[in-house]
Amino acid sequence: MNKRIRMAALAALLLVPANAAALDAHADAPANDTYGVNLIPNGDFEDGDLAWPNWTNIAIGKGGQHEGEMALKIAGGFGVTGLDFGALEPGRTYRFGAWYKYENGEAGGNLKLTLGKSFSRQLDFNETDGSYHYAESVFTAPEELTKLSNSNLQLVKWANADFYLDDVALQKVSTPEELRKEAISPSFLHSTDNTETRVDLAWDAPQEKEGLTYTVYRDGTPIGHTSGTTYTADGLRTGQAYAFKVVAEQEGLTSFPTNTATVQTNTPLPALTKAIYPGQIGVGLEGIGGRGFEFADAAKTLRAWSKPDGSPGVKTDADGWPLEDASTVFFDHRPVAAWLNDIDDPERKIPDISGTYKLSFKGRAVIGNMDPSSPFTVANQRYDEASGTTTADLTLPKGGGLLYVRFTQTDGGVRDVKLMRPGYAAAGGELFTREFLQALQPFGTLRFMDWLSTNDNNPAYPAVTEWQDRKQPTDATQLELNGTKGVAWEYVIALANEAQKDIWINVPAAASDDYVRELALLLKEKLDPGLDIYVEYSNEVWNDLFSQQEYNKAAAIAEGGAGSDLSRYVMTSYFDDPNDASYPPEQRSWARHRVAKRVVDIGRTFQSVFGEDALNTRIRPVLSWFVLFPDQYEDMLNWVDKTYGDPRNYFYAIATAPYFNSSQASDAASKTEVLTAMQADSARRSLPEDGKMKLIDLAAQYGLHSFTYEGGPDSGGGSTINVANRIAAHRSERMGDLVTYDIGNNFLAKDGDMFMYFTLTSGYSRYGMWGAAEDIFGGLQTPKYRALESLLGTNVEPFADVPDGHFASEAVKTLYANGIADGEGGRFQPNKALKAGELGDMLAKLSSFADERNGTGAAAAASSRPAKQAAEGSGSPNAAVSREQLAMGLMRVYEAETGRTVKHPEAVKLKDGKQISDEALAAVEAAIATGMMTADQENFRPKAAVSRAEAAVALARLLEYIR
Repeated sequence: MNKRIRMAALAALLLVPANAAALDAHADAPANDTYGVNLIPNGDFEDGDLAWPNWTNIAIGKGGQHEGEMALKIAGGFGVTGLDFGALEPGRTYRFGAWYKYENGEAGGNLKLTLGKSFSRQLDFNETDGSYHYAESVFTAPEELTKLSNSNLQLVKWANADFYLDDVALQKVSTPEELRKEAISPSFLHSTDNTETRVDLAWDAPQEKEGLTYTVYRDGTPIGHTSGTTYTADGLRTGQAYAFKVVAEQEGLTSFPTNTATVQTNTPLPALTKAIYPGQIGVGLEGIGGRGFEFADAAKTLRAWSKPDGSPGVKTDADGWPLEDASTVFFDHRPVAAWLNDIDDPERKIPDISGTYKLSFKGRAVIGNMDPSSPFTVANQRYDEASGTTTADLTLPKGGGLLYVRFTQTDGGVRDVKLMRPGYAAAGGELFTREFLQALQPFGTLRFMDWLSTNDNNPAYPAVTEWQDRKQPTDATQLELNGTKGVAWEYVIALANEAQKDIWINVPAAASDDYVRELALLLKEKLDPGLDIYVEYSNEVWNDLFSQQEYNKAAAIAEGGAGSDLSRYVMTSYFDDPNDASYPPEQRSWARHRVAKRVVDIGRTFQSVFGEDALNTRIRPVLSWFVLFPDQYEDMLNWVDKTYGDPRNYFYAIATAPYFNSSQASDAASKTEVLTAMQADSARRSLPEDGKMKLIDLAAQYGLHSFTYEGGPDSGGGSTINVANRIAAHRSERMGDLVTYDIGNNFLAKDGDMFMYFTLTSGYSRYGMWGAAEDIFGGLQTPKYRALESLLGTNVEPFADVPDGHFASEAVKTLYANGIADGEGGRFQPNKALKAGELGDMLAKLSSFADERNGTGAAAAASSRPAKQAAEGSGSPNAAVSREQLAMGLMRVYEAETGRTVKHPEAVKLKDGKQISDEALAAVEAAIATGMMTADQENFRPKAAVSRAEAAVALARLLEYIR
């Protein structure tokens, strides 16, 4: 998953072979050359601060200096550390010099100057006697640099010794002739927009602006002249990449050329393979307290209490309520990073959360404002002696996004604080906001990974997380408090029940067996029995950015080293590093095996609580891993097969995270170029050799469903470079088209089964533009949200007599979209009794659908005939189908296409069981156990005729299993 790949990709980028043209250097500059000023801010480090970006393990201090009192130190430790020294110009010559020393280890021979992908030069920084030495290099920057792309000179360290650096200088080397050319040289050539046949170019004017003529080159050939700083190249070919440069002329003197701007014209998106995919798209929820505005009571996500001056250390009770004067941030929805006066969003969007909030709490207090940027007013403050409760109205003006409140002159603090949002009753009554519930409606499944704070929410191995360690609904806040993270499970259940959505939950990495059992018991007791549960072990346990990876690794090494089954049937991946002594290939395989084992164990525990036949029906374990390495999934599935048996008896699906991203766009890319890069990335990830496609095939091979646990458009990463255009791209109508194209054509149409979109809501910033919506209070009419609605067929009604809201609406829509059901004259006739011939036709189509997806080809028609004949039985095709006959047909196809059987159908208790024929009894009980059919107060009514609407619900459920 690209948004999470950091250091590995960085190392690959920075250690590429050197560009030979860029390595031209001179031992000594000619006598008439001029050395410019030092281009590195604070190159002597004397102001004690880094004025330029850095990565890891870097500090400036008074120890180990060369001159003055300060020096920079990079602590020893395996890994990449980089220093960014500033932008360079293409084709220009520079001198880099610095004093350095190594201590406490070997240099490693891995100190390089780099310019992105274009330039990598090994430096002679290898003296390890603990004394300072001087190193220098004169080099020419590659022509293809731009002002923002590949133009930051970086010093990269990959060594285990402490490294000191001092008195660093980077200077431009110029001859008198070059100085004259520099004065008229334009820079920063980039595209401002492009279409299928046109590219709009712009560049920065040079120092000398008078009397200049610019010549624009395309692929080395001049195509036009202008005296301005913009140019439109038209008449271009669709989907073609073009290389542009610009030079200036003045009185016969020609300037240095600009950087080369390579721009690709747009390619039209292909038509949708299929119109709609009802029920096949779920959504991940943003961490609570964000743009989802989940709770009607905004105090449920207040930040941990601090002292009245904002400092930490306030005394609290066991639930987290302050026992003394205190302050808290109820919410902060300002755009990133307004608190630093550095807002990423060019539109500076902020949700309108203005209005009057109803505050109440136990105790007395003077309410004050902690921040002038949050100018709320207080009115109608009252204290009720009988209940010991204070109430007040807090009014936040439009444009305010921060509510930071001080509670002073208390008598032992405050507790039970509530802050009901504008439009919600002061007395409560509504747990979730109406807007949030409305935003969830198109989606069938909700993933709670961020709600549960799954990442980095575990102790160090071998400690475990016990049930009593979980977040409680009575805690002062559902954000982090006293070491507890993640929302209380009771709120997960409450949301699912109210919204009527299936849930995808992430079991904590360190959860004990007792924790898992107690969680299953809570869900069994409280969750609506009609809702399904997808169960995943933690999140991205492969990802070394998260502490759950280290936890699983340590546990796997301990268990595998003790001779457990984890150390059997080892398979190595092409990603496993045989030279990494701290984590050799066999132990990497053990770690993967442990993830599979935990999913099996968790599924079995849930099965013991919900009943044996609940596994892979209502309880749906999902094995998730890394999209780039399908062979590692194969390792896990092979291990399960040899250790436990057929993996489809333990897993419902395998899942991955196939984001499509803009990483191939230049750092100076226009909004349109960002979108073009993302379109190309989506297309590339749908090729047969891509991991996403290989995993769909692997799932089919093992008889499993193929899911994404996350996915969608990705333009995050944390960099502010070109962030305005990246944000603009995500707000464009074309981004909605790309979402439709990527999820529809490039996953679901290629036999993917369920796509979990990441995420429902979020603000847009350097860290990502994940949300389908940025502000649910401001409406859901964003291009991305509308695209998801369109794919789900939210507003589609194929039959006028099954409108939205009808109990069978989604089921009928699903059958229609997959060619299973049809009607006459635009009507489905939902109340009409189902005929045997109609049931036979639909079951035959379902069998054919499954067989075609499983690649059995011609066998599909043959396998569909028994289903059709069984459904019709020996009677007339026009005979009405009874409920027990429907159950028999359903189970015959279910068992044939899934390879699964219901082991204990007798666990289903029916009051009218004696009315069921002997040949149908097991099928009826199994149909209820799998959730395809239901009994009303334990009465099945086996002989009653089944309506077309009732049958559609059962058949859609069957389709979900065999898809």
